Amino acid sequence: MRKRRAFALGMAITLSAAVLTGCSAGSSAPGTVHLVFRQFDPASEVTGLRAAVDQWNKAHSDIQVDMQTLSPNSPQQLAREANSGSGPDIAQVGFADVSFLAKPKILMPIDQLMKKDPLPGGTSDLLASDMTKLDGKTWALPWTADTMALVYRPSSLSAAGVSSPPTTWEQLAKDATAISSKSNDKTAGFCFGAAGAATASQWFAINYYIWDHGHTLVAKGSDGSWEPGITEPDLASTIDYFNGLFSSGATPKSYQSVNDYSAPSIANGLANGTCAMTYEPPQTFKTLAKTAKGNVTTAPMPGGLTDGATHLGGRALAINRNTKHADAAWEFVKYLASATTFKTYDQYPASNATLKQVNAPKAQEGFVKQLPHAQSFARYIGSAMPIASMEQLVNQQFSAVYSGQKNSSDAATAILDGLKTGVRG
Repeated sequence: MRKRRAFALGMAITLSAAVLTGCSAGSSAPGTVHLVFRQFDPASEVTGLRAAVDQWNKAHSDIQVDMQTLSPNSPQQLAREANSGSGPDIAQVGFADVSFLAKPKILMPIDQLMKKDPLPGGTSDLLASDMTKLDGKTWALPWTADTMALVYRPSSLSAAGVSSPPTTWEQLAKDATAISSKSNDKTAGFCFGAAGAATASQWFAINYYIWDHGHTLVAKGSDGSWEPGITEPDLASTIDYFNGLFSSGATPKSYQSVNDYSAPSIANGLANGTCAMTYEPPQTFKTLAKTAKGNVTTAPMPGGLTDGATHLGGRALAINRNTKHADAAWEFVKYLASATTFKTYDQYPASNATLKQVNAPKAQEGFVKQLPHAQSFARYIGSAMPIASMEQLVNQQFSAVYSGQKNSSDAATAILDGLKTGVRG
């Protein structure tokens, strides 16, 4: 799933000087290629990936890989190094960062490498491939995938007479209201970060609702121009839906000040029973499941089995344009994308074929079922308006309605006016 982190001088870095001095750094025995692979997740989350790299090194004496960690993610750092002729041979990059690194040709196109040495299953089943292509070229290989699944406490649902998780947004509102009511508000039916900040996690639920109802915030026309993809009445209806969660008691008003899906009020609430349903990305759920001691599970989001009704996030593997060993780097990239890596690496592969080979715990089935139907935010990329600006506009206006500062019609008009101006530049 996409992480909002900013590069700072005080970043926590586990990084050897070899990474910063150039590709394929380090002394080599005759005939041995040394590669540097950089990833950006915290070291505590990649023990399985480390195991996969160690397994590779044991089996490939001719190609040895040094895995380095630079956390948090900083595509700007990779760009600076590549422009000075250095950097890692292979880099983990966020889907949203591929175009940023491809436009100035920081990365090496991999089309010829894929043609010469194809992936075992081909490329037709790769997820989010639209995020790794630019100007007719492929700049990275989709690697891991994530989305937001519905997370719930089965005991909280059954206590309110709800026999199964909701499959529509309308049913979610009805069930959440019943849960709150029948528990005398001791258990919130549906918990989500509804703050007005640009980074508030309501952005995901809002878009899921819009997409599931056949709309999109912005759309590219046949003539190449961008316009809002939703009418004022439909957008106002969307705002009314989310505001209705508060007015019905399905969601306590205290969540209007909550920003993130990992906020204690949500995570602890699912663990202790004061919250019945929410939505989370895979890694957050895995942590929550341990805290909740098995009392939580997942299901697809409402409409989550409809193609395009939920978002697809994740990471890709890219090869530095400066590498001296492109063929060896590609061989290692293929290994990282194989089912062998995901036997120890606790992530979901960005490939339908490989995903089917992963034995995910039953509690995570919501993610596994939904991922093949999720689609990336590439549908919003290409206009003059950055996605971050859309987030800020939408979250602020929805929040203004929750607080009573605006009505839904005025907020919808403000959003549409902002989108029209933004996408045209």
